[in-house]
Amino acid sequence: MGYQDTLNIKDKDLDRDIFRIMPIHRLLEMFQTKLLTLVPPIKWDDPFENLLLNGTAKTSDGEVADFGSIRDSVYGQCWTLHKETDAMWRIYSADKQGAKVKTTIRKLLKALQQQSGDFAQVHCFIGEVEYHTQKDLIKKLKNIDVLNTSGSGVAESLIYKREEFKHEREVRLIYTDGSGPVHQFEIDPCDLFDEIVFDPRINEHLFEAYKAALKNKGYSNSIRQSVMYQPPKGLQISI
Repeated sequence: MGYQDTLNIKDKDLDRDIFRIMPIHRLLEMFQTKLLTLVPPIKWDDPFENLLLNGTAKTSDGEVADFGSIRDSVYGQCWTLHKETDAMWRIYSADKQGAKVKTTIRKLLKALQQQSGDFAQVHCFIGEVEYHTQKDLIKKLKNIDVLNTSGSGVAESLIYKREEFKHEREVRLIYTDGSGPVHQFEIDPCDLFDEIVFDPRINEHLFEAYKAALKNKGYSNSIRQSVMYQPPKGLQISI
């Protein structure tokens, strides 16, 4: 990829699978609009998110400046390296009406870059989150060159979190040249998503209806329902 558009990710890991759970109605909407939506980090739950960009900087002549204009142009979306966990379904599909999509780090970044114009490489980033103690987190943030020429400093400020969140194993897609309440860009869901898995607790008839709807939209990759809560069949033990 080059030019620091991947943060805390080695080249050999660019084709690793990443996952995201969303409400089923959002998934269907995505197939209709063919848009992926990034949101301002202020909408993320952790109060330490965007900590550096919410702070100030002192210039060499003693003047204090804030990062307001930069902060207001940043958008992101959170994915995970976890293939599946009980916590993921219960948190992100609390009403049992969620679906999990799978893609790769490389494909997700490329999709954003292809829709971001001539300066995509200085505005489009993807990074694996590092988790630190609060003390080390603040130290990390203070050492970031937010205004570096590669454009990666702003994105780097968003890939550090407190160690209390390390169970999330997050990967973040970040765009640093947006405006407005959200940033949307065009995708082809049939190409971007390698698999779609529905909540293990969803009604079987609903699952079949959603599966048919996705196939009617041209999706030909794997569509299945998670079997996470189904007991194994035919278990036999020796006595």
